Order: sequence, then structure tokens, then C-alpha cells
Amino acid sequence: MLIKKIALTLYLIMLVSILTTAQDMRDIFDRKTSITWLGLDFTGAKFIGDREKFGSESDIRNTMEAWNNLLIKEADKYDIAAAIQKVKVENAIQVTIDNNAQLDLSEIFSENSKDHLRLKPEHIAEIISSYDYQGKSGIGLMFNVETFSKTNGEGVVWVTFINMDSREVFFTERLTAPPGGFGIRNYWAGCIKSILEKMTKKEFEMWRKKYYRP
Repeated sequence: MLIKKIALTLYLIMLVSILTTAQDMRDIFDRKTSITWLGLDFTGAKFIGDREKFGSESDIRNTMEAWNNLLIKEADKYDIAAAIQKVKVENAIQVTIDNNAQLDLSEIFSENSKDHLRLKPEHIAEIISSYDYQGKSGIGLMFNVETFSKTNGEGVVWVTFINMDSREVFFTERLTAPPGGFGIRNYWAGCIKSILEKMTKKEFEMWRKKYYRP
């Protein structure tokens, strides 16, 4: 009798887990669901052209952190919540700030325009699986920068929704946008702003139609 009770309990736990997982994708599109903004990741990034404007390695690291901080400090301008149709988002940008601080930057620069579009969803999944989410759970949103290319005149970002509990990707979509602004920080922050505006106006609703399963 005890064995049957234990088996039933394990079955119910497994069933709840399955149902919870099945609902996660739908939760991304539920306005009430809490989503955690994890920031800009540069693990697979390439900066094409404009090498001299980025400065030293220390300058590059400071600029990557400045981009992440800017999106929080000027949240009205970079409205992440509006882009994903949420009342608000939780912020945990230290997750990407800490990861970016440990990156090897020796090959982050390129003069080859062919490096502009080179990542695939499986590359993003590999990056996501290797991350330290610092105890965060639930649904995370990360922007994985593929390229900031002065040569091509645009930035490329993968918008990635993550199951932080399993370190798996719910879905990831590549978006592009031109830069704009004075100084290297604001110039590429302008690209992120345009990507968020694209999501607000059209892209997120298109993803709802593509991925939402009632």
C-alpha cells in the first residue's frame, strides 16, 4: 500500500511538471506573467569596422556594461516591457554583465563583412545552456548580440526567451536594425532601441501567432 502511495505521488509530481512545462510557452504571451530581463549578451558577438573607436580592451568591457546599464537607467526610452506586452519586467542584468566580463575579446573584432550573419539557433542554444543564471528561475529574456557592423550599417540581435530552470531556449528570433546616435555607446544603443520598437509595433505579435498554442 505504501509503495502504491509513493508511486502515485511521484506520478502526480511528474504530471504537474509536464503540465507546467507545456504552459511555459503560452506564459510568454500572457500579460500577467513575470519575465526577467537578463540584458545584452556578447558571447558570440562580432564588431565589424570602427575598431579604433572602441578603444582598449578595458574600454570595450566598460562599454558592454554601459550598454546594459543604459537600458535600465533610461527604461522609458528602452521600453522592454512594452516590447513584450507586459505590465513590467524584472531586471537581472548582472547575469549578462558578469558573463560578458569573462569573455575572451581577442577575436571580437572583424573586418570581414561575411561575419555579419553567421550564427544559427543552435549556437544561441549552446550559449544559453552554458550560462550562470545566479539562482534566477522562470522565464528570462536575453538579447544575444550577433553583430554590430559599421560596414554593413546595422546590428544583428537574437531575441531569446529562456527557461532558466532548465537552461533551454523556448524560442529565439533574429532581428536587425540600424544604429544611431553620437559616441560609440549611443550609436549602437540606437540599434537596440530600434529593435525594441520593432518588437512593440509588430514582431512580438507575429511571434504570438507563430508560437502560441492554446
